[in-house]
Amino acid sequence: MEEDLSALGSDHETLRRYLQRLEDNIVQVSRRLKRFEEEFGMDSEVFYAKLQNAELEERVEYSEWAGEHEVLQRLMRQRDELQRRLGLPRSRKK
Repeated sequence: MEEDLSALGSDHETLRRYLQRLEDNIVQVSRRLKRFEEEFGMDSEVFYAKLQNAELEERVEYSEWAGEHEVLQRLMRQRDELQRRLGLPRSRKK
C-alpha cells in the first residue's frame, strides 16, 4: 500500500512524523528479513537476485521473503524522498 508523498504537503512537522513512521517500519521489516536470512543462510539482496533469475525452487517462504524485500525497498525509497524534501542527509542503513 504505497502512499502518495505529495498528499503530505510541505508541512515539515507532518513530514518528520511520517519519516519517523517510515523509519520504524524499516526496522520492523529489516528484522523480519534478518530471520529469513538466518534461516536460509543468504543475504536478502542475493536471495532476491537469485529469485528473479529463477535460480531457486518455489517455496511459500520465498514468496513471503520476496514480499518483505519489496516492502523494504519501497519504504527506503519513500524515506529517501522525504529526507530529500526535508533537506536531510540520506540514510545509508536499512
